[in-house]
Amino acid sequence: MADKEYDIVFVGGGQKALVAAMYLTKYGGMKVCLFEERHELGTGWSSEEPAGGYVGNTCSAGHIGWYQGPLYRDFPEFEDYGARYAYTSCATGTIFDDQTCIVQYSAFPDVDPDQTKTAELFARYSKKDADTWLMLWDKASKYWLPAMMEWAYNPAKSIYEMDAMDRLCMATPEAGINPHWLFMTTSQIFASLFEHPKIQMYGHRCCQSYGFSADDQAMGWTALLSIMTWFPYACYVVGGTHSLTHAAFRIIAENGGSAKTSCKVDKILIEGNRAKGIRLADGTEIAAKYVVTNVDPFQLIFNLIGSEKVDDVICRKLNALSRDWTTIMWYSWAMTERPRFTCEDMVPEAGYTIALGFGGESSKADVNTFVKESADRRAKIWPTSLNGLYMYQGYQPGLSCSFDQCMAPPDDPEKNFRLQTEQFVLPAWTRSDEEWKAIERKHADDMIKEIAKYAPNVSWDIVNGYVPVTPHFTSGFARNYGPSGNQHVIENFPSQAGKFRPIPELAGHRVPGIEGLYCTGTAWHCHGFAHCAQGYNVYKVMAEDLGLKKPWEGYVY
Repeated sequence: MADKEYDIVFVGGGQKALVAAMYLTKYGGMKVCLFEERHELGTGWSSEEPAGGYVGNTCSAGHIGWYQGPLYRDFPEFEDYGARYAYTSCATGTIFDDQTCIVQYSAFPDVDPDQTKTAELFARYSKKDADTWLMLWDKASKYWLPAMMEWAYNPAKSIYEMDAMDRLCMATPEAGINPHWLFMTTSQIFASLFEHPKIQMYGHRCCQSYGFSADDQAMGWTALLSIMTWFPYACYVVGGTHSLTHAAFRIIAENGGSAKTSCKVDKILIEGNRAKGIRLADGTEIAAKYVVTNVDPFQLIFNLIGSEKVDDVICRKLNALSRDWTTIMWYSWAMTERPRFTCEDMVPEAGYTIALGFGGESSKADVNTFVKESADRRAKIWPTSLNGLYMYQGYQPGLSCSFDQCMAPPDDPEKNFRLQTEQFVLPAWTRSDEEWKAIERKHADDMIKEIAKYAPNVSWDIVNGYVPVTPHFTSGFARNYGPSGNQHVIENFPSQAGKFRPIPELAGHRVPGIEGLYCTGTAWHCHGFAHCAQGYNVYKVMAEDLGLKKPWEGYVY
């Protein structure tokens, strides 16, 4: 006999589980409990303090304006409970070693909604490239972004059925998509569209943060899509991404849901072909009408279910997934002075850019440096320079969208400043614990020296503290991210995105042959990142199966 019973139990209390539980409690009327192995809920929506009064994000810093779109529509209280976003004039950018820069202004209504300011900056380098940018923006805003929303916020289609992205690329000629783009590398697509190397380099650096390599076939279209529909809407969570966790769980608790932390689940209980509950590590059995997992597909199949209960093809496909690429040195810094970049002479707002790329060979406007870096990392050679440095900032005083200083002590945002840096390196398993400890400190020294090349006021004298997140740290932060320390769990490659994520047999949030079991997580359709799509979509699947309320009816996605 089970020790306790719920309508629905969750294995894992990460961000996707939180989103699904919000819907299942408020709109589904279900008695729900989340069982989380870590000491707190949220996982990808987590924050730490690099110093007292400063907030740094452990797994996700720069967000996109439409990341939590359905939640703000269906849960008006979400924002009231602390889930707030803000943005700056500049969304993303790249600084070069001659102290010039490329920035993409935010496409929010009060900044650069038609991207004319961005095009004017591009025109300083190439009038032709500026015209190309505006042409692409016209197509992206009219066709690409609406298709992206429909694709992301609906459950994955069968591989034999066209989805919104398929229709966009293959059946909407007015969208202006060249079929050749679908097979190009990132280098090829930016070289074919833009003539100036600095503008090409800007596209490369943005897409590197998405988890692309410069020379992978068929990545080009996804890279272009991301800089036209993702990066123009870059923003940050006020008070850190863990604010989203608090707001989400408050909604869950108000609607009768609960959670247990530091509570490891060992097995999903299956009778015949139906999930009946879970067994905890201490032997406690919890009965449930339905089970929802928020773990990576490897834990799901090989640990919680058992490979003997699924088709061998599923096991082989999972073992062949790529998960060694998006492994990051991700440091949160508390500084007593805002970095002042010399490129602010060219673009005064550049110092407040949400995501600002610079560093090493990437600053020389030679796209081949990204190809070399990709080759080194595939060969498990440590990057020879800080080629992938990205600095996530936030809070621009005086901008109408900005809230009060919220990531650092509020008395003076020019004196108290919080930023995050990013560098892609090798997966966690390639180095020992001792080696990672040495790398951790060396990287901090290297980072301060590198930033100082572009912001001369930066030195250790203005560092108040930092949180060093390495792939080694990430791999131990939550089992989903191991063994590589991959913050996307699996890569966002085209073969592992959309209806193919993680594999077609699991992309629809069900496990073939097992009833009453649903699955979600960052490794599911549509791609990685800290948005709500996977949690929202698994509820859509369950609402269809169980006859639950559908708050999205009447809306278009």
